[in-house]
Amino acid sequence: MQVPYNNAVNYGPNGYAGGGGGGGGRYQNNKPGTPVRSPANNDAQESHTIGVADEHIGAVVGRAGRNITEIIQASGARIKISDRGDFIAGTSDRKVTITGTSEAIQAAEAMIMQRVTASQER
Repeated sequence: MQVPYNNAVNYGPNGYAGGGGGGGGRYQNNKPGTPVRSPANNDAQESHTIGVADEHIGAVVGRAGRNITEIIQASGARIKISDRGDFIAGTSDRKVTITGTSEAIQAAEAMIMQRVTASQER
């Protein structure tokens, strides 16, 4: 049996791109004095999916993932972008799923939309 290759990338709040069980990536930053955002147990985790035009995904991710890492670290949300060719039905928009507290989701979505707007103006 052949397993299809899935190249969707799941970006976690510590900037480590990769799958796995979620808790702290292999390259987690444990330097003293570095604020680490982690939701408290009483903060409900939610997911929200938005559409981003395929031509603007590059502006959201950035060179070597720099933009998406910045968004994740600033918002504390987790962000998953669908595979190439995996669009929201009837559109050419890629699925961008944001997971975290409602505040983290709102912050991440605002930053993503800022990148999209800046990309449209070019």
